[in-house]
Amino acid sequence: MRLNHAKYYSLAALTLVFGLLGCNRPPDLPDAPVISFNDIAFEVTTIFIGSVPIETTTLKLTFNVADGDGDIGLDGAESGKPFNEFEFVRNPDDSIVEFGERPEDPPFTCIDYIIEAPQGVPDDAIFDYNQDEDFNDTLRVEFNEDRFNIFVDFLVKQPDGTFVESDVRAWPPGSDNEQTFCNSETFDGRIPCLSAEDEPCDFIRSTNRPIEGTITYDMLSSGFLPVFRAETIKLSFQIQDRALNKSNIVETPEFTLQDIRVDVGG
Repeated sequence: MRLNHAKYYSLAALTLVFGLLGCNRPPDLPDAPVISFNDIAFEVTTIFIGSVPIETTTLKLTFNVADGDGDIGLDGAESGKPFNEFEFVRNPDDSIVEFGERPEDPPFTCIDYIIEAPQGVPDDAIFDYNQDEDFNDTLRVEFNEDRFNIFVDFLVKQPDGTFVESDVRAWPPGSDNEQTFCNSETFDGRIPCLSAEDEPCDFIRSTNRPIEGTITYDMLSSGFLPVFRAETIKLSFQIQDRALNKSNIVETPEFTLQDIRVDVGG
């Protein structure tokens, strides 16, 4: 059966949109998820605001998934361990390390620090994490990979025919941009819980049942054409279940954006 759930997750300047379709009851399957490639499309949607055309670009990755106990999916709001977003780096006295406090810490990037009161964040979303009554601290953190359950790498074809990762996460050191500030993108994200029940995550937490079906994972970004317009690329991807069992790693066939382009609207 097909489910029409949609989930959204934001990180830095990027918004990810998730599409999900459903499942049936297959025979015995391993508890760790097993995935395989199904389809890839580059959707360019044009809308007009008055006479001005506005384009949005979405890379749509569809893959097959099977899991023996059906524990795939995270609620967008789940923040308890082991799915918490980050851990604070602490001093020996258990106080949270602040920016500039220790010479061995890295320069400011949005993957090494959080700001208690970032620009544009509403007042009710600002936290005094270190409880010092100063809401403008910049605090050292280590982000938790397990906050996501799908991981996507972009690989770019080189003149010699090999593929090299284009690190869109821009995690220094060794990234494309070692001076990344708050504009890095990631296409890692959260697949929602795979159930048609009213409370899908509650259902899969309490029910052990095999699932098999397909997932379409939509990645929305204005950067695809500027970065990859003339490139031959492929994606490498992997998912993870709630027990933190990782699936096999799968690669798409190589493609250019123009090869798989689908125009919508206009």
